[in-house]
Amino acid sequence: MTDFIRIPSNPAPKGGEASTLTSADGAKLRTAVFPTEGAKATVVLLSGRCEFIEKYFEVIEDLRSRNFNVATMDWRGQGLSDRMLPVSEKGHIHDFGAYKADLRNFVDNVVRPRFGGPMILMTHSMGGLPALMLLAEGNETFSCAVLCAPMTRLFPSMKMRVFARTLSGMAHNLGWSRVSVLGIKEYSLEFEGNELTTDPRRHERFRELQAAAPNACVFSPTYGWLNAAIKGMDNIHKPGGLAGIKVPVLIISAENDRLVDASDHRELAAANSAIDCVTIKDALHEILMERDEFRDQYWQAFDHFVDPVLSGNS
Repeated sequence: MTDFIRIPSNPAPKGGEASTLTSADGAKLRTAVFPTEGAKATVVLLSGRCEFIEKYFEVIEDLRSRNFNVATMDWRGQGLSDRMLPVSEKGHIHDFGAYKADLRNFVDNVVRPRFGGPMILMTHSMGGLPALMLLAEGNETFSCAVLCAPMTRLFPSMKMRVFARTLSGMAHNLGWSRVSVLGIKEYSLEFEGNELTTDPRRHERFRELQAAAPNACVFSPTYGWLNAAIKGMDNIHKPGGLAGIKVPVLIISAENDRLVDASDHRELAAANSAIDCVTIKDALHEILMERDEFRDQYWQAFDHFVDPVLSGNS
């Protein structure tokens, strides 16, 4: 049994329980459940790169106020789950299929045994890619999915995408997969000039969490992670790559996203009848960690999408 990282500005939701799940290859994943009495459904909440469970305590309370159970985990290689490299600050993965397998394992061995009723999948950024990979297989575990700024294509700039693809491919071929990507700015460390959020309080709260638990922190990704991410994104963009999706999906996109390409969200929605897209004007990448005016629009879109699904009117 594990515990939560605790700081005064970020109280843990009451009744939450953290534990450890062992994956098929032996990696240990930190998981957590937050039961809500009389819940109408369960939200499986998946974070983005470099994040961990405690960053989402406010979001968990938002979901519980809507009468949902919440189940979440730290992805392998980050938070307090097992790391993939001896240098724990490096974010590394060989294949995004490992994330997809961990998601399936988490649902089958933690969420289902603990909670009954319908399930909703909710992700942020990197978490959206393995979620889409799973849904594209025709998986119908979830009644619907809400993807916040999902990592479906990196960077609004074509020049940046070509550079990242060329660099990661070269590094992989040279055997540098475990080397950190050069020139990546860690926006969680300084509020001024960050490209994640315009909310100083929420930005500082994550800084306090990082300071309280340095062993939970991950910073620059490796070239191996970048190469695996690009391959995963390429796969969902192949002809028919998302045709297997059988449940309704809502993408909530940030208009001023500088880390993932928001225009790709709209293109995916236009090409696939199972996917809808809502864009929040002026928001940066971390919509759920943004100012209240942006977060309120997120929750309005979430409620408008999820409530009819749960009532059977979708």
